[in-house]
Amino acid sequence: MPPRSALVSGASIAGPVLAFWLAEAGWDVTVVERAERLRTSGYPVDVRGTAVDVIRRMGLQDALAAARYRHAPIALLTPGGRRLTTLDFGELLNDTTAGDVEISRGDLGRILYEAAADRVTYVFGDSITGIEQTDAGVNVTFAVRAPQSFDVVIGADGIHSNVRRLAFGAEQHFIRHLGPLAAIWDLPAGSFAPGDGFMYSHAGRTVVVERPTEHAPARAFLAFVHDDPGSVDTRDRATAAASIRTAFAEDRWRTADVIDTLTDAGDVYFDTVSQIRMDRWSADRVALVGDAAYAPAFLSGQGTSIAIAGAYVLASELVRHQHPRAAFEAYERRMRRYVEKNQDLALRTDSSVIARSRRELLRRNIRLSIVPLLQRLGLAATSRPPLREAATDLTLKADDLRRSRIPR
Repeated sequence: MPPRSALVSGASIAGPVLAFWLAEAGWDVTVVERAERLRTSGYPVDVRGTAVDVIRRMGLQDALAAARYRHAPIALLTPGGRRLTTLDFGELLNDTTAGDVEISRGDLGRILYEAAADRVTYVFGDSITGIEQTDAGVNVTFAVRAPQSFDVVIGADGIHSNVRRLAFGAEQHFIRHLGPLAAIWDLPAGSFAPGDGFMYSHAGRTVVVERPTEHAPARAFLAFVHDDPGSVDTRDRATAAASIRTAFAEDRWRTADVIDTLTDAGDVYFDTVSQIRMDRWSADRVALVGDAAYAPAFLSGQGTSIAIAGAYVLASELVRHQHPRAAFEAYERRMRRYVEKNQDLALRTDSSVIARSRRELLRRNIRLSIVPLLQRLGLAATSRPPLREAATDLTLKADDLRRSRIPR
């Protein structure tokens, strides 16, 4: 009997985790990725809670620890530009004693890709153009390669998922804009000195600049609230620059100089801060995982972690059940509460990133100003109980998938 087959769209985080575990169970797995190559850049992301357990079961905890992102000390500034305190972002939200790891998105993607690259067919520079479901499988057409049939098709292709559009409908039915937009890009050499780190905020907008080491570029992160974020063409560089200039026009710090570098920057991320909310994540033999199904928005700090956990649970249920529909139903039952609890983190009004009013900004600055004292007293964990509770709300089963090979 031939092995069961899966087509996974997306080679970022959830896709490689899912591919790893299905290949481990003997499936024939193909991952198709629109980009021409594996993305090696990207901002830092967090792996915490249940996702740490998944990484341990993959045998990759040492690889992630070795690639841990190390922040520069971040000076928290007042709206007038005066330093309030200096923060260690590496310890601000994560509990290293529990195995939490902050790592650049590019490094994490590379580690996950390499873990199963010898057992998974990766196809770069291509995308799915059509999905036709039958009783026996899913017939798929591609932009480049020849049509092919699979037992299941999984969309792990991000918040703007192509698979979701083809199988479930237009994005506007599922996306929920939370108000802000965010931009991230690398700054020219010499813009900031090694070891520089700054967080400068007004009500409704924040800019963070950090250059951890001499060999790392300075990176800018800007987020700002917009009255109608869905109306902004986030794919257009000129629109991005104009929106950002307008939002930060009254800043008194070095924000204008930072924004001036946007036009000539290479890899720029600019998008709405949004969630994906869906009543169901599957339709017969097609399912979604990670941001494609339940993007929580970066304000939650949990997008990467629930993508890793979700991919593992999905793989476990696909292997456990013979029919995809039964597997997808079990996957949704196990994941729904965990996902919603983590999505709700982004709806809180006490965000450390963006304070919507002057009063909230004052409260946020006071809260962050006492963090160094809490860290010195060994009490830092008391400042993150809702995050820790949400991150650990999913318990893996003893009979979920396990590695059958010795980690390389």
